[in-house]
Amino acid sequence: MKKTLLYSLLVASIAGLWSCSNDADVPVPQDEEISTRSGELVECLNITYKGKTYQNVPTSYDENGDFLFLDSEFSAIYAEELANDLDWSISAKDSHNITFYPDLKNNLDSNGIEVDESIEAVDAALAVALTRAGYNDLAEVTLYDDRDFKDRNYSFQLNDSIIYTEVANLKNKPWEFNDKCSSLILTNNMPDDPNKIFKLGYFEYPCSEIEAVFIGYDDRNFSDRTITCVAPPTSVKKYPSLPGFNDKMSSFKLLFAKKGQYQPSITPAAVICSRGKFLKCSFDSLNPSFIRINNEIDI
Repeated sequence: MKKTLLYSLLVASIAGLWSCSNDADVPVPQDEEISTRSGELVECLNITYKGKTYQNVPTSYDENGDFLFLDSEFSAIYAEELANDLDWSISAKDSHNITFYPDLKNNLDSNGIEVDESIEAVDAALAVALTRAGYNDLAEVTLYDDRDFKDRNYSFQLNDSIIYTEVANLKNKPWEFNDKCSSLILTNNMPDDPNKIFKLGYFEYPCSEIEAVFIGYDDRNFSDRTITCVAPPTSVKKYPSLPGFNDKMSSFKLLFAKKGQYQPSITPAAVICSRGKFLKCSFDSLNPSFIRINNEIDI
């Protein structure tokens, strides 16, 4: 209850500091992030929770990297149902479209991700050595220290020999990367060919059904809240930011899993903030690269 009240007060205090742009008819670039005068970064998220999608939710983060939802509707839901929950799991379609689930199992099951528990993970330090030994990389994740794929980074691979790798504590050497990752690129080089076969555990599947799955954990030893990113065959998924997980990841798993079914994304929109108000934005059908601002919403 105390944390919920503190969250609500913090959201209200930040919202009151913002000033507004009155260029209501000027298109805003789709991926633009807006900084408040106080320097707080604000981004727009499309959030699905319990089957309902909340579009264009203005979002910032507190000093611990935890969510601050700066609207009137979802901020109340988060404060009441999620702020104190250490088990929730996020499925990130990209950096603007996320879905909250009660836990990781619900996340994986709901997205049809079938993880073969008979497959043993290879420690990432050993996986790097085996990759250097000449195996062709079939999948790779690169973790970056800063947003937009900047600063220090580490890459981890999957191949014919290693189909599941993990790091239990990013604080340990050689990584020393605890609570650092703020963006990532997930690549799946598996051929999108149903006639080619790949073995997962004891079973064989068409390569076209094998996805690269990244699971990030808020705490070491694969505990606490989670975020999942998925790359289908022959794809590169870029996450210039990690909603709810910027500078918060302490362990992760990278693995191949059988392909699931996914819902289409909702096109993200940017938002400009005003003193005590938000400007609601919508997708500009005449120009897919821009967002058009519609009207103000009181908070």
